[in-house]
Amino acid sequence: MKLNRLGVLATSATLLCGSLLVFAAGSSATAASPTKITFAYDFPGPDFELTPLVVAQDQGFFKAAGLNVKVVFPPNTSTTVKMLSTGAAGIGFLTTTDMGVAVNAGVPVVSVANYSMRNNWALFAKPGTKLTPATLKSELKGKRIFSYGDTWTEAMLPFVLKRAGLNTSQVKIITDPTGNDLTDLLAGRVDFSTSTTNYEIPGFQGSHQKGHLSQLLGTQVGAPNIPIWVYAVTKSYANAHGANVKAFLSAVKKATAWAVKNPARAAAEFTKAYPKSGYTAAYSQSGWKLTLPFLTNASGQYFTQTSAQWSTLAHALKSVNLISSVPKPSTYYTNKFLP
Repeated sequence: MKLNRLGVLATSATLLCGSLLVFAAGSSATAASPTKITFAYDFPGPDFELTPLVVAQDQGFFKAAGLNVKVVFPPNTSTTVKMLSTGAAGIGFLTTTDMGVAVNAGVPVVSVANYSMRNNWALFAKPGTKLTPATLKSELKGKRIFSYGDTWTEAMLPFVLKRAGLNTSQVKIITDPTGNDLTDLLAGRVDFSTSTTNYEIPGFQGSHQKGHLSQLLGTQVGAPNIPIWVYAVTKSYANAHGANVKAFLSAVKKATAWAVKNPARAAAEFTKAYPKSGYTAAYSQSGWKLTLPFLTNASGQYFTQTSAQWSTLAHALKSVNLISSVPKPSTYYTNKFLP
């Protein structure tokens, strides 16, 4: 799942069909062959949140870890969990809400590291619209709100409506899994879009429209301030290939730290690796820079998960009827593979 796409998802038909880019550990023969890992992204095409994996390849972190990482793209936003559960991929990129719904359905997936640490999902409107908790009811009632139908939006939007004193029958939720929220917003086909700040703001910047995009963070109106994206595996893969998971996270952690210190170079490496992504270099660079503040916790740590975040998520999902029961937080995650 991705919350916003600017322009064409990918100009290459093969990329949209889920073809893959191989991050080889090295072309020359070595004494020991690199370990192969297939990594499944959460969306049919690449975007700047793949930057740490691109850097891990280009800067040699995968090679140093003895890995040959193959990145694959699912045919749609609801397939990554299936790719993990069927063995089509070993490690995947998921939202925490996808994790919650999958576990509730009995899929044996487990999160092995946070990607982001906080919730930057928001409601957006054209410049000039006054979006505050106090004005929500008058602004939203009877209006059109774009949604991709993804689990994250399904979990967050109810908190906005509750704060506004509205229910779903009093607004018009326009669900379009293959649409583009910002394009529809700027064209006037919807009144509000839903996305995260690191995707929506660069998209608006690239539109060259005057003013500033109006936004209201979900956390301002009661949505839980929890991580959005995680790295995940199945429990069977974790048990059988724990060394692979730890080596992967070690390489990606080093790459993430490098990309944080060298954001412009890191974004350029992403653009070079995926020249047909459909995104401009400026969009990818801006998006990556806006992602940086969310990659570490209050102690400056990457990846580390807590029982509190998963407990908060589970209670939030239960409160909006996306899951039927609240399991123990340990059901969702483990930190045992963190470098």
